[in-house]
Amino acid sequence: MKNNKGFSLVELIIVIAIMAILVGVMAPQLIKYIEKSKVSADTQLADSLHTAVLTAMMDPEVVNDSRYNGATSIASGAHNATVLDGTNDPVASAAKEILGVSTSGDLAASLKSTRVGGGAFTANDINYEITGTNSLSVWILNSDATGSKGRGGNTTPIVVK
Repeated sequence: MKNNKGFSLVELIIVIAIMAILVGVMAPQLIKYIEKSKVSADTQLADSLHTAVLTAMMDPEVVNDSRYNGATSIASGAHNATVLDGTNDPVASAAKEILGVSTSGDLAASLKSTRVGGGAFTANDINYEITGTNSLSVWILNSDATGSKGRGGNTTPIVVK
């Protein structure tokens, strides 16, 4: 009688089929967790931007700049002042300097999550608002804080207050 110490072809095919089923079940969950980690990275970036704008607002050079007319002139409404278009905005210019970005596209290009509607993030997707009470909010528009990539029309921008 022969002493076969290997696996038969049928046994190998069964193991491969079981592994394929497991991969098929696990892949959607893995993709969801990857997107949520990207959203988390963008939330941290928004928090850093929030801190940079607060720091810039406390800088006497920024406050004494002739282009700075107080909080209401910087943002006239929600999502209205774009952080990265800081040519006439001393707060935005100082915030970019604090974060170490030179062009308006650098910070937008570092966003990791999927942009709702496709395409790349632009400087207009990152906004802030300073209210009259010196309250600051930072938004990343066209991003989905839930990590669902905007499926089903549900989009929630990343907001740090």
